Amino acid sequence: MLPNFLQSNYQTYKQDTDSIAKWLAVKAKQCGYPADLLSPTVPPTSLHQPARPSQRLKGAARKKAKDVAKEDAAPLKDLQISADAPKYTIQVKDFVTLAECIARFTKPAVEVPATLARALNRAVELRQQHNTWCRSRVEAERSVDSNKSHAYFLDILERTREILKPRMPPELIDDFLSKPSSNGNGQGNSDTQINGQISNMFVGLDIQEPSQTFLDAPDVKQETGNKAVPEPTYEAEKLRSTEEQYLAAHCLFQDVRNIRSFLRQLWANYRDGGLSLVAVSITTNTAIDFVRSMEQDCLQRFPEKSDYESIMHIFYSVQCLHRGHDPSSKQQSNDLFNFEVYDLAEEVMVPTYIVLEGLQRIISPDSVPIYKPGHFGARDMRNDWTKKSARDKVHDDSLVLMEAFPDLMLMTMITSKSPLAEDELIRGIRQMAPGRLIPLWLVFAAQCFLDAQHVLGRDVARGHAELQQTANAIRASISQNFDFHKSLRVENWPRQNDFQLNESLRVIEEWIRHDMVADKMKAVKAAVTLPPPEPFRLLKQYPLICGLFSFAIQKTAQEVGIAFANAWGSIMYTGHLYNAIRQEKFLSKAWKDMELLIALQSTEKFFVGDPPKDLEGYLKRFLLSVAYSATAFARNRRRGAAIASAKGPRALSELCAVGALFKGRYCQNQHTVTWTPDGIKPIIEAKIEDDSESENAEKKSTKVKTAASGSLMRKPKSNSGSMPTTDFLGDLANALHAETLEMSVDYLRMHRFCWMLLRNVNDVCKPQLLEMFGPGYLEKENQLPFMVGYIFMAATQTSRVANLLLPRRAGVEVSSRLLARAATALEGMVESGAGEIESKFIAQRLGVGEIDYGELDNLDAHDRT
Repeated sequence: MLPNFLQSNYQTYKQDTDSIAKWLAVKAKQCGYPADLLSPTVPPTSLHQPARPSQRLKGAARKKAKDVAKEDAAPLKDLQISADAPKYTIQVKDFVTLAECIARFTKPAVEVPATLARALNRAVELRQQHNTWCRSRVEAERSVDSNKSHAYFLDILERTREILKPRMPPELIDDFLSKPSSNGNGQGNSDTQINGQISNMFVGLDIQEPSQTFLDAPDVKQETGNKAVPEPTYEAEKLRSTEEQYLAAHCLFQDVRNIRSFLRQLWANYRDGGLSLVAVSITTNTAIDFVRSMEQDCLQRFPEKSDYESIMHIFYSVQCLHRGHDPSSKQQSNDLFNFEVYDLAEEVMVPTYIVLEGLQRIISPDSVPIYKPGHFGARDMRNDWTKKSARDKVHDDSLVLMEAFPDLMLMTMITSKSPLAEDELIRGIRQMAPGRLIPLWLVFAAQCFLDAQHVLGRDVARGHAELQQTANAIRASISQNFDFHKSLRVENWPRQNDFQLNESLRVIEEWIRHDMVADKMKAVKAAVTLPPPEPFRLLKQYPLICGLFSFAIQKTAQEVGIAFANAWGSIMYTGHLYNAIRQEKFLSKAWKDMELLIALQSTEKFFVGDPPKDLEGYLKRFLLSVAYSATAFARNRRRGAAIASAKGPRALSELCAVGALFKGRYCQNQHTVTWTPDGIKPIIEAKIEDDSESENAEKKSTKVKTAASGSLMRKPKSNSGSMPTTDFLGDLANALHAETLEMSVDYLRMHRFCWMLLRNVNDVCKPQLLEMFGPGYLEKENQLPFMVGYIFMAATQTSRVANLLLPRRAGVEVSSRLLARAATALEGMVESGAGEIESKFIAQRLGVGEIDYGELDNLDAHDRT
């Protein structure tokens, strides 16, 4: 099932028609239409739905009726209907009569709400698109009665809209009703290309009047007492099952076509440098999962149409006949289908399905099909995909799938034991077996595999190159960290914690730097004396899986890096020292890497509020960060009271809230992503923030975020409280891409530079520190972060911090000279260029040249507030 916040095209249509019927019935009753003329509920005509009695039921029968009602309820509906509530089925023939009653009423005149006008327009548009298809089906199946039924329903909807037109908002008449309907290829008004909908988490979307409207309707008899009056419910007359099947198939393929087209745009945006590989890969795999849910919804509604092939053949055959072509005709004896209608076949992925069906027949347990190189021919990579003939396109796609299939099968054998995730294509191929039905979502996954190659062309191997670059950078940093800490340990990070770092190295070495698929293929080919395969042959044409692998190793490495830095306290406390030196004007240039980190973590989290700007504030915020309770600073605090904060030391936070949604799926190889309102909140918030920045570009507070955002794909905001599935996927891609900078930070490298800076600060300040506090201020090197507190305490009247820092010796002058000496070490690091090494690495990975820090290069202009 689709997540509750999404709707397929068909679900949207059903909700729209029920909402129209409900509004017409309620408003007509208020305008004097006799309630007894409304038809009571009737047994549904759909074959798969049980008849529902209209009278009040008892016991098990009543419970069963309630369960059926729950199944039929719209996903976004919050209103819970009791089993004994009156239920009316509004006959299609009554729509016009009810609309006329409403239009005639003038005391006062009824205004049609914008939400209803949009729902009515969507329903008409979908029926208009489907009408041509139904006319063609008459030729295919002689189903004249069904076509008449469809045309009749369309005529009723159009007449209803025309009657209510004077009561609609004028701007909607201009925007919707005066425009021509969408043509047969589905390219119409953006508000009517509804693939699915995500509910606005803060706006009610159900088209209905307040419940009081129902209670005040003329024919509702008010009851006394505390018992609530059950509200009547309304639904539109259901079409007979066969007609519903054809309409649902039309909607399903429209959904798939639009999602597929959108994903091709995403890959083109990646090719042009506008979106990251990780963002596009996760979004594409999520879209495949959504298509699976749409297919399951369709098959649950119409179980007699139990497979993609039967639905596809109906849709494809009808479209061919509409064009005047025989779907079974072939120009050459070995043609897979009628090439004269290649565009129709390609639209429903017939060529891809035929190849998969042929490959499925040769599958046998515990064996892999192997081919001699060049057995199926060679691909012509000289010409752009769009310029190739239909035959060349089918030949190339068949060749790609057949050559990749053995590698994909081997991948299914090894990824089940991998800590890295597999995508939907690999999962689908694992389920393939002779005689099994091939589902739509698997055909779509294979088509996405091909589409990415079509869009990227010769650049398709770039995804693998980026994966290798990311893996090598993580591997190098972890290895350097082990060397750095050979003899330097801290209690907060015992040696057993190194397992997490070693595991990252193992995964990178075994699964990314090493080609396990090629190794297995070598063994298979050696047995039949075939030459070994090209290294990384599969990954070089599989950018989607490269993106998923890249996300997994980056997410894992960042989490362990943050945990490591928090255990040592290196970044957080060095950041406090840097802020004090900058605020006291002891530094001529910004430490860009630290500025970047503070911006990403937020000053509120980093400094427990706004950045402190005076000597007393530096010490106080430092103490709060190291778990010194705020109550210790209260004037009336009793001596000896506990000073430890129950919250513990402040720590760097894990960022990438959107990426965290996919941690289980791609870092732990879980089967699904759990979609909840709270879970998708970061995506919605990222969209709102991005829209706000687009509208108020001149008010941006930092240019660091601009560099992180890159060239995002942004569609105009919808006026409705919901958006198509493609818009949700677009917002997901944007949100993931906007986290690219956050995901690229190497916390281990930042930790090492901070620690080296603390060593240098200790070297220049050690004589004064010994004079003020004695040798006990630093018994071991792992206590270096607390040296920051001693430097701050030396500049304030505070002479003692119980249970944390040694007291200042008597007679020692209070002075900020120690802070000034610490600044010389920091100045030396910044001047050497070491203060922006991390920023340069990130800029290189983002492909932006350098990160624009705006006014940070100008000390006088620097002011975080």
